[in-house]
Parts: sequence; structure tokens; C-alpha cells
Amino acid sequence: MSGYIVKRLLLLVPVLLGVSLVVFAVMALVPGDPALAILGPYATPERLAELRAELALDQPWWRRWLGWLWGLLQGDMGRSVSLERPVAAAVFERLGPTLLLAGAALLLGAVLGLAAALLAALRHNQATDRLVTLAVLLGISIPPFWLGLLLILLFAVWLGWLPASGMVTPWLAGGEAGAMPLAADVARHLLLPSLSLALVAAGVIGRIGRGAALDVLAADHIRLCRARGLTQRRILLVHALKGVLARVMPVIGLQAGFVLGGAVYIETIFQWPGLGRLLVDAIAARDLLLVQGGVLVLAAAYVLVNLATDLAQHALDRRTAAA
Repeated sequence: MSGYIVKRLLLLVPVLLGVSLVVFAVMALVPGDPALAILGPYATPERLAELRAELALDQPWWRRWLGWLWGLLQGDMGRSVSLERPVAAAVFERLGPTLLLAGAALLLGAVLGLAAALLAALRHNQATDRLVTLAVLLGISIPPFWLGLLLILLFAVWLGWLPASGMVTPWLAGGEAGAMPLAADVARHLLLPSLSLALVAAGVIGRIGRGAALDVLAADHIRLCRARGLTQRRILLVHALKGVLARVMPVIGLQAGFVLGGAVYIETIFQWPGLGRLLVDAIAARDLLLVQGGVLVLAAAYVLVNLATDLAQHALDRRTAAA
């Protein structure tokens, strides 16, 4: 197992190199002058030339890429032109809210998806199975940003139950009200954006999990449990759930990439102060170093989450353990 972990961590290096190379190439192909986009149309030629030299825009993009990699090895992601601060400080300051949003969405999506899968498998070919399958297909088909707008309209505008934007109520942001009220307020703000991502992830997990649940419930050890007179709840929670979870764990890992990528526009819709919203602002400002640093950190988080799901699958099912 330790050798498997080391191998996956070593694979992280070429993945991140490829991500940084793709981001560099895409940003280089975007038309327009980044220096002019940053300084505006009234900038003097001298200031434009100075900024181009500062950002190494007068050099080929592959040279800038190699220079950025060399700085990264020294722990330096560069300095953001639009924020006038180090890129690493800006990125890691916003990473926490994004991980909170993505983690809540992934956990909620996994719970809802597994519950739908087990319910559909238990009521196989019955009306409940068809209703759950229809709900799962709807969850897969609806775009998260459109679902987020619907949730805002329903729960924030019409019913007024939940806040529509932000991460915390302004007068509670200082923490003077105490830890528990602040945590409850963050949870209220978190519910709608995480649900927007979770329902789509739950649809994918439920769709794959239904087939896995049917196979597990038809296995010999489950039939033996029924013959011994165990209750349906005990069979599901103790014997069947572990096998279903082991089979859908790779799907949960793939959905981690979906929720991290979906956070870019969900954070914009809900004004969530995370890394996705920072990336949108950086792209609009043509802040190349900030875009590169943010995308690289998100890619690293995705690879690490996939490693964690692989290890969890190996722990649940020893047959998949690496030699």
C-alpha cells in the first residue's frame, strides 16, 4: 500500500506539469495584449513596455513557462498584478472556502446518490424504482448553474428561508457573536451553493450505484443473511453498503473533479468568496500568474482527492489493493 501511495504521489508531478503547460498555452493563444488589458487604453507606451518586461511578455511563452516553473520550485508563484500581492497568498487565502463548498457538495451528493441507489435496488422494477431513476436522470441533465438560479429564486426570493449570496452575514463576520452562531450562519449560506452541485453529483452516483447495488443484493452472502433472518436495515447498513460503496468510490472521486470545476461558476452566482470566483476575476483582468497559480492548486487538490478515494476503495475491498 505504501508503494502505491508513493507511486501516485510521483504521478502528481507530470500531471501538474501538463496542467501548467496547457494553461500557459491557452493564455498565450488568447488574443489581445495582457499589459493593455491590465493598464487600460490610456496607459503610456513607456508604462506598457515596463509591464511587458515585468511579466516577460516580450519573451516566448515557453520561456515564461520554464521561468515560472523555476520560481515554483523555490516556493514563488509570482506576484499578482491585479491584486498587487503574492499569488500564493491570494490563492491559499481563497482555497479554504472552495474546499469547504466542494467538500460539502461531494459529501451531500454521495449520501443522496447512495440512498437513491439502494432505494431503487430494493424496489427493483417497481414504481419507486422508476421514480428514483427519473429523479436521477433529471439530476444529471440539469446544469448546476441553472439549478443554482432556481434554488435562489425558490428558497431565497420567494420563501426567504436562506441567504442568496455570500459566505457569512456581515455583522457576524467579526466573530463577536461566538463560534456556534458563526458556524450556523456559514452553514445557512453554504446550503444552496453546495446543493446546486450535489444534486448533479448525486444523479451520477445514483445512476452507477443502482447497478452496483443490484449486483451486491443478489450476491450469495446477502442471500445467506436473509436466510439467517437478519433485518433488512441490518443487511443494508452492515453488509450491502460496504460493497456498494467500494464499487462507486471511483465515481465519487471523479465527481470531486466536477464539484471543484463547478465551483468556478457556482461561486460567481452565489458570490461565494472562493478560489473559483478569484479565477473568474483573474481571467477578466488577464492576470496570467494568478490564473496559473489558481488552476495549478485546483488540479493538485483534484489529484489528491482521487488518491484518497482510491485508498478508501482499497480499504473497503481488499481485492482491489495494489500489489
